[in-house]
Amino acid sequence: MTTVWQTRYRLLLEELEQWMDWLGGNEPRESVVVEEQALRLLTAAVVLLGQHAVNKRGQCKFCGRTRWKWRFWRRRRKCTVFQAVDRAMTQGIDVVWWEVLVACGREVELGK
Repeated sequence: MTTVWQTRYRLLLEELEQWMDWLGGNEPRESVVVEEQALRLLTAAVVLLGQHAVNKRGQCKFCGRTRWKWRFWRRRRKCTVFQAVDRAMTQGIDVVWWEVLVACGREVELGK
């Protein structure tokens, strides 16, 4: 049995995959639709980065949070949201396409 959150997550992921297919295709696009989709993704990225502000060690208050009390031998992980956005914004577009295809479970082969 799936929860409402799992269903909503699946629907959002499917919509993002449709956008990815649409961006990768050769179909003509209306600029208004492209601008709307870009604005939605930009808003999501900005909000996530705002919520996951990192400290000098690259950690945020959400990622790596555990139920146990902090001990010096249990270090918190780096913020995964920051790492993902940073990687997407600094890598070449070919690497970004590769990562999004792999993340969506698509089989990717190197072109010859």
